[in-house]
Amino acid sequence: MKLRWTSVAWSIVYLLLLFSLATPLAVVTVFFILVPTVLLYSTLSRRLFLLHIVPAWILAAILFGSSGPIILLQALYFIIPSIVMGELYKKRAPAFRTVMMGAGTILVEFLLVLLISTVLFDFHLSWAIEDMINTMMEPFRNAADSTIGTGLGSNLVWSPEMIQQFSSLTVRMLPFTLIVCSLIMAAVTQAISRPTLGSMGLIVPKMPAFRNWRLPRSLIWYYLICLILNMLGGAAISEGFLGTILVNLTPLLQFLFMIQAASLFFFIAYQRKWNPVLPILLVIAMVFIPFLPFWIVGIADIAFPLRDMITKSKR
Repeated sequence: MKLRWTSVAWSIVYLLLLFSLATPLAVVTVFFILVPTVLLYSTLSRRLFLLHIVPAWILAAILFGSSGPIILLQALYFIIPSIVMGELYKKRAPAFRTVMMGAGTILVEFLLVLLISTVLFDFHLSWAIEDMINTMMEPFRNAADSTIGTGLGSNLVWSPEMIQQFSSLTVRMLPFTLIVCSLIMAAVTQAISRPTLGSMGLIVPKMPAFRNWRLPRSLIWYYLICLILNMLGGAAISEGFLGTILVNLTPLLQFLFMIQAASLFFFIAYQRKWNPVLPILLVIAMVFIPFLPFWIVGIADIAFPLRDMITKSKR
């Protein structure tokens, strides 16, 4: 009975998350959309799983009227990685594999959707992004026009060339954005689902303690190669296919180094018995103050035995 009511509760949560996809809250709630369906698939039979989610789909489609099909398409999009992760949870697969498979499924789905929309519906993502950026920049143009006589307009103007460059860079960095968002979505699902499944009687493997994470040193060599190519490649490389790889790989490696730096912060706090709020504040600063080169700390942690030095100094 407890499991039955728990399943109903998660079905309601899933319905609320579907509703949120049609609101500005979707920017945040989309990262939690996999959690209810992963939990339901992991703890229920396939028939009961469908009995829980199909009514949510029908209700969402009815309530949103003309927008219902869009909500249903989004629900179908996210149900596939949920099933993949739920199946791995049932098999008690390693946590890292579960997260990677979930993130990989989201990426593959997006590529398939993009391919189908381009071939069948003549949808071009670059044009859509450029139109969106033009719309976003319109207030700045209006502000520039209204202050042109005061000499302030030149500081606010976004020329068509600047908008084109910005939209082009946005499109080129789409792989990086998708990879990071997919990893975050899968990691959030793992972080919430694993302890919840444990409370529901399904024990699944957990990730190693975050403070003990160590990324391979080979990442430093990849980053060094990226830096050399960026410095010596010139415009021919930066504008070509290799440039697209570099413009995505460089920030992706920096993102991984930031994760390593965050792991080091938690390791130091654990070893020194600091208040656990301190490393959390450092991570928040890392996220919201991106111009601070915290990723260099991650490189140092990978390249040098900083943790051994910290442990020895403690003794």
